[in-house]
Amino acid sequence: MARRRTIEGVLYNFLGTYTSRYSDYEGYWLFGFIVESTPQLTLDLVVATTESTAAAPLIAASRLAAAKFAEQIRKAGLSMQEIRSSHLDIKRAEFPREGRVNGFGCPGYDVNFAARAVSDRGRTYKSERSLFIAPHNPEVERGRAIGP
Repeated sequence: MARRRTIEGVLYNFLGTYTSRYSDYEGYWLFGFIVESTPQLTLDLVVATTESTAAAPLIAASRLAAAKFAEQIRKAGLSMQEIRSSHLDIKRAEFPREGRVNGFGCPGYDVNFAARAVSDRGRTYKSERSLFIAPHNPEVERGRAIGP
């Protein structure tokens, strides 16, 4: 029972850290760069993509997902050998809607993040989170301060 809660906690915490505003690309929230061009995406959380034909933000999304997942596994006191496979499915709504970004009205999409892991014992665990994501717009977004 404790192991089940631990893996479920890993997935929950992974989604929280991965979808946070600290997941950035070029100083801005990563997901604003991919939401419009990528209606659906599946990322391997065990092995990051190194596919050179993928767009840079997609490579960054894959590498960040694998790194954040591994970090949560370590924090939980587990090892990657205890995970047979793990994937993140990112799926945006078909149609945009009006939402708010830093107090400004912006068109964007509701996006669902669904993480799934299969343990070395064959049990499947899942966690989901949905967010509103507007396409990258530096006029309304606050960029992360990049040091001197």
